[in-house]
Amino acid sequence: MTDTTLEEARRCPKCNEPGADAGAMAAPRGQDVTRGATLRKYTCMNNRCRWFEEIWVVQVNPDGTIPPPTTTRRNTLRPLPDDFGRTRERLLEQVNLETHGGGEISS
Repeated sequence: MTDTTLEEARRCPKCNEPGADAGAMAAPRGQDVTRGATLRKYTCMNNRCRWFEEIWVVQVNPDGTIPPPTTTRRNTLRPLPDDFGRTRERLLEQVNLETHGGGEISS
């Protein structure tokens, strides 16, 4: 018996074992997403795999087709709001404590 497109897509990208269904959600609107598509989440249950218990997402279009995976998408994360350099100052202080000692390292 041959795999259907969904059966192929739900296989772990690393070990090729079938992934366990971890739920679904509506796909956000975007230039690469078909209107009405859902995102199916799968997790690898092979404890010998590097992706053990990792989740990957498969887009399922309304007609049941699955587009090829996109692995070269640009990062679309929004920049953090300006905190007037406080985060940078804290990070530099943390690096100084870790490299030169003389202080307690916060977690």
